[in-house]
Formats: sequence, structure tokens, C-alpha cells
Amino acid sequence: MTETIPPSDLRPSQLYVSAEKLATVLDRIDGPDHEFGPLTVYEFDGERYLTDGHTRAFAAYLTGAETVTVEYDEGLAEQHDIALYRECIGWCEEEGVERAPDFAGRVLAPDEYERKWLDRCQRAAERLDGD
Repeated sequence: MTETIPPSDLRPSQLYVSAEKLATVLDRIDGPDHEFGPLTVYEFDGERYLTDGHTRAFAAYLTGAETVTVEYDEGLAEQHDIALYRECIGWCEEEGVERAPDFAGRVLAPDEYERKWLDRCQRAAERLDGD
């Protein structure tokens, strides 16, 4: 199922965006009607959160896109650890990253992105696997 929603309404499940990835997405924009999606979402506790496409969602917001296409991530529970996503969403709530516009000031250089986000997720995944 797909639908369109304003990028400013998208709820993230990650804390940061890579500056390198953002620059790549922004370089590919081919006009005011650029299609950024579909972006995948999954429902956690009655709210839909992005599971992929955070950089594209922020780029859509930055460029003034009125809407983006989202689709429900049907295979998420079978392919990924839902507990890890829930933990990431909790981190977002704790740090006030609740919508795509909240990535402003949270765009990191690749090495910093890896250290602050990817490594943190890896440590959490290892801890959850041990539980």
C-alpha cells in the first residue's frame, strides 16, 4: 500500500543523516517534481516511522517538496530486529528527533556518522542479540 504525505510529517528511526549521502541525493534532484520515494514506513505503537529513506526524506523537506510517496515495509519484522528499531525510536524521542525537519543540525561527516550512529546501532544490536 502506498500513499503520499508531507515530508515534514515523517517520523524518523535514526538520529543523524550522513552529509555525504545527503549531497548525493541533492545532486540527483532533477526538478521541482522530483520523486524521492517510495520511502518505507512501519507502524510502531500506532505511529508510522521511516525504516528506510531518512536522507531522501530530509532532502525532500529541504527542497520544499509538498509530498513524498511512502509504502508500508511489509517484510520488516521477518528481515530485521524489531527490538532494535524500537530502541532507535526511543533514542530519537529522547533527543527530540521526532520529524524529518529535526535532522537540521544533525547532518554529519561520514566518519562522524559512522562513529555516532552506525557504531551505536551495532553495539545495540550486539547487546540485543546477547539478551
